[in-house]
Amino acid sequence: MPLRILVVDDSVVTRSLIQEFAEGLGHAVVGEAATLGEAVAAYQSQKPDLVTLDLSLADGDGIAVLKTLRGLDPQARVLVVSGNVQQAVHDEVRMAGAAGFLSKPFTLEDLKRALARFTQG
Repeated sequence: MPLRILVVDDSVVTRSLIQEFAEGLGHAVVGEAATLGEAVAAYQSQKPDLVTLDLSLADGDGIAVLKTLRGLDPQARVLVVSGNVQQAVHDEVRMAGAAGFLSKPFTLEDLKRALARFTQG
């Protein structure tokens, strides 16, 4: 089943890459955001099935976005996409409710595997 995805990243290049890859896999990108405020507004208006979320945003950190989205909707499914591979960061995003973690840089196959977990069941 195709996913409706909100892409949150302060990099236009990364947002475009995720959109290109996701749409090539049959999913729909229903919104993009570069800041916490944009992410919350887009989530509320679009009600996506999944949010891809970078941890480094122009106006703060992605963990604040993750916590805000999960506060608004405890069922929100968030895939953190980050170049930060420290175990402490992985643990923190899991504790904050992230549904998965995808390390940057990633390939089409990496994203395909990550998204497949959200399309099953």
